[in-house]
This record gives sequence, structure tokens and C-alpha cells, in this order.
Amino acid sequence: MNHDKVYYDFTKSNEQAFGNNLIQAGKVWCIYSGDINQDGVIDGSDQGIVDNDIFNFASGYIPSDLNGDLIVDAADAVFTENNGVNFISIIRP
Repeated sequence: MNHDKVYYDFTKSNEQAFGNNLIQAGKVWCIYSGDINQDGVIDGSDQGIVDNDIFNFASGYIPSDLNGDLIVDAADAVFTENNGVNFISIIRP
């Protein structure tokens, strides 16, 4: 059994991901976040999930906690709002 780890650095350039589907944050390239229901597009249905979890004070390791701080709040809603407005969707081969 081979236990060698393979690492791939997406942060070097926009061309590191298929379809150049990355966003630059400072000096690194990052993967978009916010497709909570995994349907391939960040839209109002993802925003609805975040809004409901904010209303219900959801916390823990859950899909709508987009920034990883274990609390669903306005900081998470920013991802779905901004990326939804920009029509961010998956690009497949």
C-alpha cells in the first residue's frame, strides 16, 4: 500500500484549476465558496440555507459555516451573497 501524499498548490495562479475558476485574494488564488447544496451554482437556494441557519443560531461543523468559525452568521452570508450575485458556478471538463 502506497502512503505517499500528493500535494497540489492551487494558490500559484488562476490556471491551476480547470477553467481558470479561482479568485485572487491578495497574492494567492483561492477556490470559491458558497455552494452549500452542491448543485453546481451559488445562488438563492444556498443563501436561504445560510439565512435559516443564522435565524436558528446554528453552530458546529456544518456546511453553512463557510468561514470555518463554527458559527453561522453574517460573515458566512457574505460568501453566498457575493458569489451568487456574480453568478459563480462549477466549470467541469
